[in-house]
Amino acid sequence: MSNNTNHQKFETETFSLLIPSVYTDMQVVWESIRAAHQQSDDDYLSYATTTLIPAAFFNEFPGENIVSRFWESCKPKDQNIELLTEKNVSVAGQDVPVQLMKSEDDIFYYCSIIQINDQFCYIFKGDCKIEQRSFYEPLFDEIWQSLEYFGNPQESIDKLPSFLLDFYYHRKSENNLSFSDEEEQSEENNIPLVIEEFSIPEDGKEYWIIDDLELQFLPECSTSVNGTLYVNLEGKIPEFDEKKHGYVIDSYNGAVALNFSLGQIYNQGIPTGVIPFEKGRDESHKHYLWDRGFKYSLGFTGNVTLKDGWVGLNGYLEDKWEPKRYKVSLAKKIAVEELEWEKYDFTMFQELERTSLKIVRHLKLNNPDAFEFRESVRDLVYLETLTIDFTKDAAEAADFIEIPSFVKHFKELKKLWISGATSLTRLPQWIGDLRELESILLTNSKVEAIHPYTFNYLSKLKYCFLHNNELSSTPDSLPDSLETLDLQGNKITSVSESITRLKGLNRLNITDNPISWLPPGLESIPNLILELEKKMTLLDYTYKGADNKGIIPYDDELFYARNDSDLKSNLEKAINEISLQEYEKGLSKIAHHSVNFVTTDPDLYDELGNNRFGGLPDLPVAIEYPTIAIEEETKGYQFIAQINCESIAVLQDYLPRTGMLYFFIRDQEDLDPKVIYYDGEIANLKSAKELNIDEEFIYDESGIYPPFKTNSAKCVSLPSFYSDEHYYKDIAPELKELEEKYEEAEALQESLLPFGTKSSHGINSYVFKQHDSPEIEAVNAMKGKPEEWMVLLRVSSDNNPGFNFWDAGEIYFVIHKSDLAKKDFSNLYCGLESS
Repeated sequence: MSNNTNHQKFETETFSLLIPSVYTDMQVVWESIRAAHQQSDDDYLSYATTTLIPAAFFNEFPGENIVSRFWESCKPKDQNIELLTEKNVSVAGQDVPVQLMKSEDDIFYYCSIIQINDQFCYIFKGDCKIEQRSFYEPLFDEIWQSLEYFGNPQESIDKLPSFLLDFYYHRKSENNLSFSDEEEQSEENNIPLVIEEFSIPEDGKEYWIIDDLELQFLPECSTSVNGTLYVNLEGKIPEFDEKKHGYVIDSYNGAVALNFSLGQIYNQGIPTGVIPFEKGRDESHKHYLWDRGFKYSLGFTGNVTLKDGWVGLNGYLEDKWEPKRYKVSLAKKIAVEELEWEKYDFTMFQELERTSLKIVRHLKLNNPDAFEFRESVRDLVYLETLTIDFTKDAAEAADFIEIPSFVKHFKELKKLWISGATSLTRLPQWIGDLRELESILLTNSKVEAIHPYTFNYLSKLKYCFLHNNELSSTPDSLPDSLETLDLQGNKITSVSESITRLKGLNRLNITDNPISWLPPGLESIPNLILELEKKMTLLDYTYKGADNKGIIPYDDELFYARNDSDLKSNLEKAINEISLQEYEKGLSKIAHHSVNFVTTDPDLYDELGNNRFGGLPDLPVAIEYPTIAIEEETKGYQFIAQINCESIAVLQDYLPRTGMLYFFIRDQEDLDPKVIYYDGEIANLKSAKELNIDEEFIYDESGIYPPFKTNSAKCVSLPSFYSDEHYYKDIAPELKELEEKYEEAEALQESLLPFGTKSSHGINSYVFKQHDSPEIEAVNAMKGKPEEWMVLLRVSSDNNPGFNFWDAGEIYFVIHKSDLAKKDFSNLYCGLESS
């Protein structure tokens, strides 16, 4: 574990995460990291869990691919789950799907999966109360997007206990454990459990003994304060012998570590307390333990004692699966004088007694008594952060009817968070006197309005969370320093025009409000979180054209199969063969006139200007190969394909009649597409074999793909009818029934492929996606309407040229139909979808 600004880094053998500091209950077990935010002894506000898991685990769930099977695995068996929305986030260089759901008991679920190869994937599950979604969802995004994976997942999975492997791979075994099985095993452990009281060594000597093994403390041992007291104990067995010591130690050199996060232990500058752990966990969830280097099935059961400048351990390393225990005793001095208590989170009024006011900089209180709060906090003028959390239905919240006026004297306050104060009706104007304030949160209150000048002079305010209150309007006179404004779940009907003038505002959440008017320019905020329907209705989402001169007329009918007699006949025939006649009218409304490509033979660059996938392009002499500057080094884009427009002019009527189209991406992590159009003589092209370009020059690690020639044909393209309702809900709502007729819909799609293979590429074709569509993604990125955009080229993973986009995915280049009519290919959207 290492500290980062407002985050902590946790890692297993194969991955790491950055966990926001709000999560203090951490468990790292095998290849899983679980973060929890606790509000009181028995109340958790949020969980966030990331796990490495074999892809085979999901084979037992229904669904056409691993993502849909994962969704099924996330649904609680005893409740109906409502799908709220879906989105994509960037994780480890991939654009991965996220489903956001709500349970019957108003729990918000955030579920996502990333497949790293054919055998393994990482899954993320986060949850919180639905009314706190706007606060936790960005945190879930942060955690999930911080994922970095490394190491050998197979080796790490192989180290798991057999019962867990049996569970993952659905193997029957006597070792399979349910929770009741685990309890029964625990009862079988009849080794006497006696926890001795810790005493400071009379001779003042430190020691660490496990079983009969004496460990030497390593210099890396440390004690520090960062929210809680962190005690890092590291030791090593001298002359380590794996055969001799492997029953306890599982490290290559005999080194082990115990890391403790301990709260509620402040006593006039001396860490004090006795903290019990059972198999590595503290039942009060105020204290946390991470271990490293021990046999994976061992967990510490016993007491951690903080006393007079010492830390002591007395207890056992207890096996979770077998009736075995190994006695542990430890005594280590703490450099108390070096502890920076100004970084400590005080969480109890008792800790404040006889404490220097200058020491208390951070105060976090759960369900505080209003009278005791006033008496204990009024003089804490050096506070930098103040957090007050009331749990749902907490009786104490009824007495918290105002923010005490003495808080205005806390001139060093940088963070003020108040949640669940259901009797609070006013945010006082004097909040504006707290000039150092950087973050304010007020949620689940009865506040209906905020004085126009409350935030006006808060020149350092960056984060303002005001979700789930009773606000009827947006705050006025917000400072230019503001980066995030969250107003979700209020009663706001319009948004102040002043918000559009906030230069630093990067994220605005105004979902779940009865908004009927929005100011022009709001669409320019980079991360505007708002229902798409309201974006389209209330904001100017008109596409201005790649040249910023507006759009020109185009014939939209050219893009549909119904206007080609051959394709119309093919569709009718396929519908009849699969007995889907009742859907023929609706299918004809959405069927695209597509061009399909299939790779055939290796391209030896013996033909100039042919259709080619992979390899290098035949560029015009006057056009340089696209490059990018990386740390003062010039690297080349990755070439994907070239299309000879004249060769396929007979197959469609919407592309240019002549010329060449060249498709490039920067790399698979940052696609940054480039499409070049050349409308000149083919004879003036320079052959790819004359290009002085090698593998090392290409920026993407895949280098230069093997070049392949193609065959092409026109065909009908239909959606998959998986999360595709946006294509037909308004014009052919009856097609929704095909979502339940998966086999028939798939058979219909396959029967329309001209070359009988799924490893094909297409122009104006549908793209299988977990949610939304390439056209909707383009609208969110570049505006316009979804129906105004088309897929200029879809490129599938293909064994011939070696295309493998993430895990057997597809990339797609999307263009506005007006730009296509102008032959302007300078403003394309590009996305990547992986199964």
